[in-house]
Amino acid sequence: MNKQTKNHIATCVKLAKERFGEFAETETQEVFLIIKEAKSRGMLQKQPPDRCLNPYINAANRILETFGTETFFPTLSKDLTHIYAYVALVATNTIRITAA
Repeated sequence: MNKQTKNHIATCVKLAKERFGEFAETETQEVFLIIKEAKSRGMLQKQPPDRCLNPYINAANRILETFGTETFFPTLSKDLTHIYAYVALVATNTIRITAA
């Protein structure tokens, strides 16, 4: 993970703590492993929520569906589940960030 990505994740975590309060490192690691496994199994794709999938995978798929659209930020700020999923997507290079 490059420095820009690490800084972006740190900023997301800071903003999530400010907005939602609790943001656990252990939860971050667990979600990272879930998203990493889902990515390796081809479960991350632009699709509607599926009751059979983990809530974090559904959140990640919703983020992927809205990424690059005007509904992305409202989706991202929906709840803490989406923030955890977004951090994991960035950490696994599923979503690439660019310099502003």
